[in-house]
Amino acid sequence: MEGHPSSRYGTMAEGRVGDNCSESSSSLRLVLVGRSGCGKSASGNSILREPKFQSRLSAQTVTRTCQEGTATWHGRSILVVDTPSIFEAKAQDQDVYKDIGDCYLLLAPGPHVLLLVTQLGRFTKQDTVAMRRVKEVFGAGAVRHMVVLFTHKEDLRGESLDEYLAHTDNLSLRGLVHECGGRYCGFNNRATGEEQRAQLAELMAVVESLKQDHEGAFYSNDLFSRAQELRKRQDGACGEELGYLAQVQAQVEKQKRDLKELEGPRVSKTLLRVKEWIFSHIGLLAFIVICILIYLAVLINWGITRGH
Repeated sequence: MEGHPSSRYGTMAEGRVGDNCSESSSSLRLVLVGRSGCGKSASGNSILREPKFQSRLSAQTVTRTCQEGTATWHGRSILVVDTPSIFEAKAQDQDVYKDIGDCYLLLAPGPHVLLLVTQLGRFTKQDTVAMRRVKEVFGAGAVRHMVVLFTHKEDLRGESLDEYLAHTDNLSLRGLVHECGGRYCGFNNRATGEEQRAQLAELMAVVESLKQDHEGAFYSNDLFSRAQELRKRQDGACGEELGYLAQVQAQVEKQKRDLKELEGPRVSKTLLRVKEWIFSHIGLLAFIVICILIYLAVLINWGITRGH
C-alpha cells in the first residue's frame, strides 16, 4: 500500500486501514519529525521495509506533503507518517499550517511515538531549531513520547551508539537525548535483510518500553481531538475546512506562547540561583577580585621597571 498523497481535510483519511476507534489495541502510530535532509523518509522506508516514501540525495526538500505508510510487525499494525519541512525556522506561512493540519488528521487521535530523526555526527543548530519547532507544532508535552533516531549508524565503524553518546562533546546533543528520557536508536538506512530486521527490532523494543511507561496511552491534545471529529465526518465542507485551518493556526500559536511561559521560569530560576550564589559567596568573590587586582598591579609595576 503506497503512502497517500496529502489531499485536503474532507478526504484525507480515505483508504486508511480503519478508523482509530475500531483499530486493534496492538496498532501503533509513529510520526517522523526533524529538520529537512536528515533522513526521515529513508528511515520511514526502513521501518516499513518498503520504499513507500520518496527518498534521495538532494539539495532541496524531497518530501513536499505529509504522507503515510502502513505495515505489520509481529502481528502489530504500524502506521508511519512522514512530514515535509514544517520544522524549519522559516516555516511560518499558511501552507505550513495546512501541512500541520494534514499531519494531525493522519495521526488522529494522536501518535504513540514521535521519532526525532537526526544524522549521526551532524547534530547542528538546525536540529536544535527543529526540536523547538516540534514543541511548537505538537506541544511541549510531546517530548514525553519522543525517541531520538540516529541515521548513518554505519559511520560508527564498530563503536557502539552508547559509547558515541557517552563521549560526544556536543552538549546540545547530550541535552536533547536527556530531554527525550535517554531514549534513542540508530539506523543504517542502506541495510537489508537480517541487519534491517535487527535494527527495526531494536527500535520496536525502545518503542514498546516507552509505550509501557505511558500504559499504552498515545499523545493527544485539543487539536488531535478536533481532527478526529473531522475525520469521522469526512464531509469536506469548505467552511469546515477553513474553520479547521483557523484552529490549527490558533493551536500552534497557543503552544508557542505556552512554550515561552514554560521557558521563562527556567531562565528566571537560573538567574536567581546565580544571584544567590554570588551573595552567599561574596567574601570569596571579594578575595578573588583583590587577588586579580594585586596580580595586575604587579604586572604593571614589572612592566614599568623593565621599561626603565
